Amino acid sequence: MPNYYDIDTILAEEELLTVKPNWNFDHLAHLDPDSHRTAQIQSRKRRRSEEDGNGGVQKHKEKMSSHHQLPAGTKVKLPLWAVEKWAMLGFVKIPTLPRHYRQRMKERLEADPVTMNLCNKNEHYFLSGTLLTNLLLRATHISLRNNPRANTSNAQTLAMESLASQARSLQHSLLTTMMGERLCRNFDWTLSALDSMEDDVSDWIARLTVLERVMFRRGVEASGAVKSWRE
Repeated sequence: MPNYYDIDTILAEEELLTVKPNWNFDHLAHLDPDSHRTAQIQSRKRRRSEEDGNGGVQKHKEKMSSHHQLPAGTKVKLPLWAVEKWAMLGFVKIPTLPRHYRQRMKERLEADPVTMNLCNKNEHYFLSGTLLTNLLLRATHISLRNNPRANTSNAQTLAMESLASQARSLQHSLLTTMMGERLCRNFDWTLSALDSMEDDVSDWIARLTVLERVMFRRGVEASGAVKSWRE
């Protein structure tokens, strides 16, 4: 588990995930960006129904309570840190991975990992992806453990198993990308940084994630120490 007070982990957990609540959540309607528009439409309908007397008053109370509800199945975006406990308890489901972690992005990384500017996707791309995959695998494991007799043909079970499969594939892709050609090229550039090629090195650094930049700085320091020792 990452250090609770690690600033990089805190920032990586800001990755936004699309989730759907499994039940109606009271007093959380504000999480839905369209809730204000829906409330306005319902308010106009309520004014028309007030002419019905007591029946209208009863409907008014019911609609007022529903204004504060986040309906089940509503798509909302929440940061990873806010989703974790809810996902573990089965309160929400994560229908899909963020766009920059899906199959198409994975194929692009496998085809040409060196030239990809991951910093534009997420400065903590690898750490966020690792935390995300760990969450999905743990949530799936807990769900299946708590429901051992669940029908394997159940749509929700199949969806969770499919997402867990995508998470495992993403884990492999992240590890291959981070420790493969990008790492080798990163260390190659640490040698160039000592030869006053600042412009070229700046172009390379601009596409790196925070983790890769740390490795780059450590590589430059190590290369400089070796050069000083030889002199």
